[in-house]
Amino acid sequence: MAKQQVKRVSGAVDDSLCEQLRLLGELGSRLAAAADPLVALEAALPEIAAQLDGVTAEHLAAVLHPESATTTGHGADGDLLRAVSGLARLAHANAALRARLVEQLRLGVGLDMAAELQQSFQPDCVPGHQPIWGVNLPARKVSGDFFDFYRLDEQRIAFALGDVSGKGMNAALLMAKTISLFRCLSKRIDTPSALLAAINAELCETASRGMFVTMVAGHYWTASGTVNLANAGHQPPLLRRQDRSYASFPAAAPPLGIMPSTLPPDEEIKLDGGELYIFTDGLTEYRYISGEQLGVQGLIQLIEALAEAPLAKRLEALLKTLDQDADWEARDDLTVLAIDDAWVRGVAGDEAGGLAGQKAEAGT
Repeated sequence: MAKQQVKRVSGAVDDSLCEQLRLLGELGSRLAAAADPLVALEAALPEIAAQLDGVTAEHLAAVLHPESATTTGHGADGDLLRAVSGLARLAHANAALRARLVEQLRLGVGLDMAAELQQSFQPDCVPGHQPIWGVNLPARKVSGDFFDFYRLDEQRIAFALGDVSGKGMNAALLMAKTISLFRCLSKRIDTPSALLAAINAELCETASRGMFVTMVAGHYWTASGTVNLANAGHQPPLLRRQDRSYASFPAAAPPLGIMPSTLPPDEEIKLDGGELYIFTDGLTEYRYISGEQLGVQGLIQLIEALAEAPLAKRLEALLKTLDQDADWEARDDLTVLAIDDAWVRGVAGDEAGGLAGQKAEAGT
């Protein structure tokens, strides 16, 4: 008789355990397939409670919010409740992951739009038809670096290159604002110093706290081979003379957006058939896998190795050389703009014949 009672109890326990295992299997499948696992879990709570003796509101709270309650219970019921609580934790994790993926997708679309916007700000001209060129290689989808140039009149080409502090969308927006100010103000402000002072005043009023812009702006006088520029906290431009000697021109003013009274001085540079390179710190801080930085001397070595190439191809090859070297890693955007005065004199290779060659052809 006792053996029959034990057998019946054992059978009942086995049936209950099987039912609980079935419930757990179905619940796991529902959560995996549900668009919102938390909603699916909440809908399944009545069925779960029916399998538990003496279920309380605390037990259900432990299932829905496992981070703020404890799961208690003994025997098979306790095991079931703990198992469901584990599934609840998984549901919470999946819901959080889903939310992050949705946000990343939304942000990715925004970054794509920002990248397209940045591309639209770059000069729209054909390589080789100007004695000036620039290239940019973003470390991420959106760059904080910018450059621009355009022919101001028959004698001058206006140019600018800068680097916005920070990363991501805020840096991209500040970049867009700064380059728009350059395009607008440089058409009516005669000197680079006054131009940067005007841009600085605007950025000090409206830029986000803690953000700033390092920037070089100037004019290239094609007839005389003279550059007038102003430098606000940026990397020193590098002059390569015809005899392959180099000179640099450090900034004499802080970055834009920090001090409202900033007035960078104008500086005159005679190119005399040489080349002027303006670049962001991402280029000189390009780091070898051993920790060694490219530095200014490394940049000079790259320039010398590519010196025979026409200007646009030279700059493209410079960044391509770094980008394809698996032993290097970029920690920042890479941007460089160069003016080749020898191109104007018609002695800088056959990229487009040079300005002198074009004028000669026009006169024949």
